[in-house]
Amino acid sequence: MTNSKEVIKESYAKAIEKATQGESCCSPVAAETESKDDSCCSTELSLAPKKKEIKVPSFGSSSNLAKKAGIREGDVVVDFGSGPGHDLTEAAKLTGKTGKAIGIDMTPEMIEYATNLAEEMSLDNVEVKLGDIENVPLEDNIADVVISNCLINLTFDKKTVFEEAFRILKPGGRLVDADIIAEQELPESLKNDNEAWCGCVAGALTAEGYTEAIKAAGFVDISIDIESKQAGRIKWKDGKEYLMNSGIITARKPN
Repeated sequence: MTNSKEVIKESYAKAIEKATQGESCCSPVAAETESKDDSCCSTELSLAPKKKEIKVPSFGSSSNLAKKAGIREGDVVVDFGSGPGHDLTEAAKLTGKTGKAIGIDMTPEMIEYATNLAEEMSLDNVEVKLGDIENVPLEDNIADVVISNCLINLTFDKKTVFEEAFRILKPGGRLVDADIIAEQELPESLKNDNEAWCGCVAGALTAEGYTEAIKAAGFVDISIDIESKQAGRIKWKDGKEYLMNSGIITARKPN
């Protein structure tokens, strides 16, 4: 694949545009994937401080990730691939005024959308930065929790992503990654397909693959909770069917 990151950026820039216009945000591959429960593209309701309902496009594989991550008041939370800002703003509500939620995304259109969303929700403890999660524009040891929702599977160098999460976490800090987990090793033809990458399919690792990469970055207490077994399936051009699970991967940086 050539200019793979640019392909993904362009895909998600188009996706947020479609979502704001009420169209499906799914890529062709994602749309063809049979899904039972969670979706990589949906719309979720968020409540502003004055209880106003705001519809926010979501590209995550798990709902209510901020609550599932056990975020506490005063925490500094960093959202890898914060997208339109749903999980980011929910995290900001949980951290309260004594905490902070920082979003990292490489798509300018997503940065703009999330920034405007935080302003609309009167959340002044939100900061959204343009950046690559393989080279996070933050200093060492600042985060209590790093969250990500169906984004790390879009990256090509996952080992570096997990190393960056480890670097910015404080000792004892936690990684909480909701992601698509392949039930079996994927063929090279699928791994090298641009549409399959943008559809959150081609970059998915097996549970063993995620565990190895996270352990190599230095994390301990690694666990994988499968929220939806065989949440999706894709019929590939080789005639085989590949099953995808939806799960939450957690790990801790040693004290």
